[in-house]
Amino acid sequence: MKIKGFLAAAVLVFVLFGCGNTKLADVFDEDTVKESAREAVGFLIEGEYDKAVEMMDSVMKEALTSETLGANMEAMNAQTGAFQEYKSIAAVGQKDAQGKDMAVVVIVAAFEKRNVTYTISFNTEMELAGLWMK
Repeated sequence: MKIKGFLAAAVLVFVLFGCGNTKLADVFDEDTVKESAREAVGFLIEGEYDKAVEMMDSVMKEALTSETLGANMEAMNAQTGAFQEYKSIAAVGQKDAQGKDMAVVVIVAAFEKRNVTYTISFNTEMELAGLWMK
């Protein structure tokens, strides 16, 4: 189990820091990006999946309904237990496949049974453009 965690952390570091400039583009405010990510994770933790979907861009909304998100979160909640605290949060800049600026926030949250790492991407309109949980 510890090896899995180490490998996941190593991959995350490579993805975030090994792919060029990680500075947030000027169109993003770091505090706003981090607060929006906390808000999105809060909606997931509280079971307010409709509110999380409202934050998504049109591509994400087409790909992920609140029902699907809820089913995935319920399955994950059974493995994690109750939320305890946010352990860390970091924001970096990235470019998407079309070269557009993105903000990527990584939040590590502690739960009763294990930690969960949320990786959340925002486009320049501050719409949620990517969501991964590990």
